[in-house]
Amino acid sequence: MESVIKDQLVSYLHSKNLITSQQHAFIKRHSTVTNLLECTHDWSVAVHGGHAVDVIYIDFSRAFDSVVHSKLIFKLSNLGISGELLQWIEAFLTDRCQCVVVEHCFSSWTPVVSGVAQGSVLGPILFILFINDIGCICNGCTVSHKLFADDLKLYSTINTNCDHVQFQAVLNNLQQWCIDWQLNINPSKCNIIHFGHNNNKYTYFLNGSPLNAPETVTDLGVDVDPLLKFDHHINKIIKKAYSRIGILFKGFASREVQLLKQAYITYIRPVLEYASSVWSPHLLKHINSLERVQKYFTKHIPSLRQFSYPERLALIGLEPLEVRRLKFDLILYYKSFNNLIALPHNLYFSVQSNLSQTRTGGNRLIPVLCNTNTFANDFFNRCVNCYNSLPLDVINSHSLSVFKNYLSHIDLANYIKCSYLQIS
Repeated sequence: MESVIKDQLVSYLHSKNLITSQQHAFIKRHSTVTNLLECTHDWSVAVHGGHAVDVIYIDFSRAFDSVVHSKLIFKLSNLGISGELLQWIEAFLTDRCQCVVVEHCFSSWTPVVSGVAQGSVLGPILFILFINDIGCICNGCTVSHKLFADDLKLYSTINTNCDHVQFQAVLNNLQQWCIDWQLNINPSKCNIIHFGHNNNKYTYFLNGSPLNAPETVTDLGVDVDPLLKFDHHINKIIKKAYSRIGILFKGFASREVQLLKQAYITYIRPVLEYASSVWSPHLLKHINSLERVQKYFTKHIPSLRQFSYPERLALIGLEPLEVRRLKFDLILYYKSFNNLIALPHNLYFSVQSNLSQTRTGGNRLIPVLCNTNTFANDFFNRCVNCYNSLPLDVINSHSLSVFKNYLSHIDLANYIKCSYLQIS
């Protein structure tokens, strides 16, 4: 029943364009990756243009548990949800009880007086509707916001003191919004990160407390640094992957190749590839360091030790990590041009108006002039030449599965920096 309600509710909200485009959680074609790519691209463009950018990460305390039912119902009503459906949702939220279970011991039952039911089908969509109007705090100013459920980011170019004052005013608006809707912010867990060489690194306040400015901030699982180089993130995931490899070989008595491969692609490789389109490295030292992790794993399989790294990959059926990252990027390009992901190509790419009719289709995407390696490595810039080199029938694949199949047979060696034979 929840699923039926949710599908109809989401269909109505999308048809009326009522869900903010800044929300990336629990919505089709949106994800942590789309959130991060939008943000990092905005920041890269601003810094590349010589601007300073301040980004503030807001931490809500127990946001899902703090939703006041009467105020949620009020917001749903304002969105046009009424009648028996609104009554059903109200009944779904109210008169719930909860208890704590520890080793088959039950606490007494306690009424749930606020919050949406976590673990339910409807809970997430009801929460994002509750927080849907938070963008009103930015009305009439240049401050942008991005949401992933209750994870809120505010950012703006800060070129003058007036920009700083305006940003602080938005934070003041946020405090008032939270008072009105009874959500609490934890200032001690709110952070700010300053981008740009000419950044004055202004101080901002929430509830009278200055915000922290750590060296890196973990943004939806990716460590972001002020230079947008992601060195800290890459080093962290490499360390984590080596640790998991050690646990894998200690925990598994079997050395059967396919069993170890399945464990690797389930528990270790995702650590090295999560959101790679956001942080994919361009420096050879980082590319090689990531590849060494996979080389280390394959070399510790006894039956493969006598073979070279490329031979081990062929025998076990794995691809080099750099090749996989490049294919991930090309797949996202395809999704963007075919409206399969919430990254509209007309906002991020410049496309030739008159395309060549040659086998490769000519230069479909117009490369952007990049003055720095960091900007050249931005997701929307780094694969333009590779994408332009793909044959026309690959670009025009009628489905994502067909595009992936074509991609698996294309030689991408000209766009690979790592020399896998020389990885030590």
